[in-house]
Amino acid sequence: MTTIPDIPAVTSRHRPPEDLSRFAWLSIAAAIATILLKTLAWHITGSVGLLSDAAESLVNLVAAIIALVALKVSIRPPDMNHQFGHSKAEY
Repeated sequence: MTTIPDIPAVTSRHRPPEDLSRFAWLSIAAAIATILLKTLAWHITGSVGLLSDAAESLVNLVAAIIALVALKVSIRPPDMNHQFGHSKAEY
């Protein structure tokens, strides 16, 4: 009787994605702090330039929130529709 040699377990070449959302949260906090400081500076000086700069900083806040959502989606495990996971969502 011949025996079948043990077949090693199939391992993935890729490690599971790391949760990097802490950096997105840091970016969100920085964007909020920037908006608050620029708004305070506008309030003190009355400079319309500072107010418009604070309003423009809202774009940075929105971008940081979108990055957070993408990073959270990218660490989801594989499912029926995404057999290799969701890691490309971060791009």
